[in-house]
Amino acid sequence: MKARWLTPLVLATACIHDPSPGLFRTKEESRNLECKRMSHAQAHELYPGVVPDQPPRGAYWVTDAIVCGARIVRLNERPPRDEAVLTTLGQSIGELTKLATGVAPKDTLWHVDSFYPTVSVGQKIAVAARVDLAEHGFRVSDRVPVLAPGDVSVLKKTNADRFYPVMCSRYFAEGALHEGDAFMGITPLYPRETQLHAGVCLSGKWQWLQ
Repeated sequence: MKARWLTPLVLATACIHDPSPGLFRTKEESRNLECKRMSHAQAHELYPGVVPDQPPRGAYWVTDAIVCGARIVRLNERPPRDEAVLTTLGQSIGELTKLATGVAPKDTLWHVDSFYPTVSVGQKIAVAARVDLAEHGFRVSDRVPVLAPGDVSVLKKTNADRFYPVMCSRYFAEGALHEGDAFMGITPLYPRETQLHAGVCLSGKWQWLQ
């Protein structure tokens, strides 16, 4: 009798924890989960009460797990552009930091800022880039270079093509950045664009990475 009830019990437990919509979860609830895949061993270490230990070698069993948590901000609560940028933030930041570190010496001290219309989203972008750089072994400063008020007022009147090169040259001219420093600026280039672009200020010269 015990054997007859084993399979339904296991299936019922799996359904409860399954992040996809179904008997125990609506489509809206599934869309408002953030999930990531990890190895079975790592999942068991983090959640031993939920994920069982790995079976003996040679036994058939799942080799990875999907860990989900509720989104801090639910879908449709942010503007579509912000949502699109943040949804792909990890991938886009990883690509940009890889390009940035390829144009500067390994021991460069990185300063990062984001130029994004929504301040809270801009902060998330900058923090994500700093974390990614640090995780890959690069030196990162939590300080953002600041210009004199006169330079700021001039930059506000500068067209987009000249804004970043002028800002970069002034950073070094005023001593906000020094040799051995690099500044990475991240921004969308067009009003409705969801793709992020980055440029690097190194030795007073600005260059776009893509």
